[in-house]
Amino acid sequence: MLSFLKKKWCLTEASLEDATNLARQLGLPIEVTVLLANRGISTKEEAGHFLASDLTKLHDPFLMAGMDRAVERVIRAIANKESITVFCDYDVDGVTSAAFLTHFFRDMNCQVSAYLPERQAEGYGLNSDAVRKIREQGASLMITADCGITGVKEVALANELGLDVIVTDHHQVGEEGLPQAIAVLNPHRAECDYPYRFLSGVGLAFKLAIGVRNGLHSAGRKKEDLPNLKRHLDLFALGTIADVAPLTGENHILTRHGLNVLSTSAKPGLVALKEVAGIVGNVDARSVGFGLGPRLNAAGRLGKADSGLHLLTATDLSVAKSLAKELEQTNQERKEIQEETFLEAESLIRNELDVDSQRVIVLASEIFHPGVIGIAASKIVDKYHRPTVLIALEDGVGKGSGRSIPKFNLFKAFTDCSSHLIQFGGHAYAAGLSVKEENVAAFGDAMNKVGHRHLSEEDLIPEVKIDTTLDISQINFTLYKNISMLEPFGAENPVPAFQSQSIKIKEVKYIGKDKTHVRFRAVQGRGQIEVVAFNFASIFESLDTVPEQFDIAYELHLNSWNGREKLELRLLDIKISNPE
Repeated sequence: MLSFLKKKWCLTEASLEDATNLARQLGLPIEVTVLLANRGISTKEEAGHFLASDLTKLHDPFLMAGMDRAVERVIRAIANKESITVFCDYDVDGVTSAAFLTHFFRDMNCQVSAYLPERQAEGYGLNSDAVRKIREQGASLMITADCGITGVKEVALANELGLDVIVTDHHQVGEEGLPQAIAVLNPHRAECDYPYRFLSGVGLAFKLAIGVRNGLHSAGRKKEDLPNLKRHLDLFALGTIADVAPLTGENHILTRHGLNVLSTSAKPGLVALKEVAGIVGNVDARSVGFGLGPRLNAAGRLGKADSGLHLLTATDLSVAKSLAKELEQTNQERKEIQEETFLEAESLIRNELDVDSQRVIVLASEIFHPGVIGIAASKIVDKYHRPTVLIALEDGVGKGSGRSIPKFNLFKAFTDCSSHLIQFGGHAYAAGLSVKEENVAAFGDAMNKVGHRHLSEEDLIPEVKIDTTLDISQINFTLYKNISMLEPFGAENPVPAFQSQSIKIKEVKYIGKDKTHVRFRAVQGRGQIEVVAFNFASIFESLDTVPEQFDIAYELHLNSWNGREKLELRLLDIKISNPE
């Protein structure tokens, strides 16, 4: 039976034997080792690595194809005092990648600058005019950050102009193959045997910097004379979380340390950014995902990404505070434009689509803003649980952004429909494209044919993935502290979700400015705890909570207020117990 949110609950509890063995070996409660087992961690050694997050366990950067050539070229540029330009994408991952490399080369006393394409005028990725401009400005080495893997023609042009290129990019390799750069650092290359394939763009920037540092040390430089890269892991955490990269393996290790650095970072830009976002004290993944990341992303979305880069590379606090205020205003503007785009999409769905017959939602409009269609597409996916592509039309050409659901690989779908597109790129869950307006309808039809081949009706029912079942009496600070050992949470290491069954609901209160949220007390036997249910008011208004017992799905949350802490639950979903 579906829940009140029309979702199916999926208990993802892994092998009880694995969880029991881990509990015995690690001395942890089985409620915690079930979480580890659910995340594919089944041995004491794997669990030890995951929980310890030891920086010494990182992979050798020279295991990555092309790293030796990239390091040799960078070291030569440093020795010859060449001018280096970092060309980056305009999202948070791209901007933090460029900032990371800028700080690193500054630490090395190199002549370095960064180039960000203007989103609407230049589009995504390398472009020929930018390559010419960078060469004219005197650069002899260009390093791409979070882009460049599909820039085959642009890299060929750079070669003609005498501009050497190192590509660092974590996106999928295009149909034209690899660009003919000095080196291409991308774990998705077919011939790359690097053990961890899910580094973000800033992760590859970090690996290049580590490689250069190790290369210089091997050449005779003393370690104490080389930059300390750990102090720039704040940028790694920021870019990796904002890009929704899997928080597993190396990403988990580096992000955990990066959040610690970010919490105490003295970089003027990060101090100012945390201030406008209202973040005080420890910075967690949620603070980055909902506070810092969106403010930086807003700049790139509205064609002002250089503000974000200038902020992250600022050396003066007053300048940084001015830039942070500018980003705050841009973020407010982004929210308004995003809402307008979302409402237009909703209007098109109501008036032009029979959603039930669609496997994939494809919408195009001149009202859509190309900078926010990705976020708006995510909201449509959340509401209708169908892969969604929104296309912003201007002068006969559409720029599109898509978001997907677990059973549908968006990048592969774009590949199948590529005959209708000018270009495309991205990942399984998020991808972008450009298309002629006259081909939009044919593209939408083709996407739905792919959707009907790969998606069943069952796939279109959203899921609540639940780690394990708890009794309310089991919930205490010790359990919360043990669960926190798995942080940081994010993609592929989600915030643990639990269910409790046969709950009585007491003391329902409607809260919030518009009374759209609910607070209540969940009672189960002798156990009871407060629950906060955001945007559940309409559901609770239709429930008769007095005679019924309910099953609830939730996350644990530590509520800190005025120096006091209390545990509460954040409701994910609710259904009637034993409906038969």
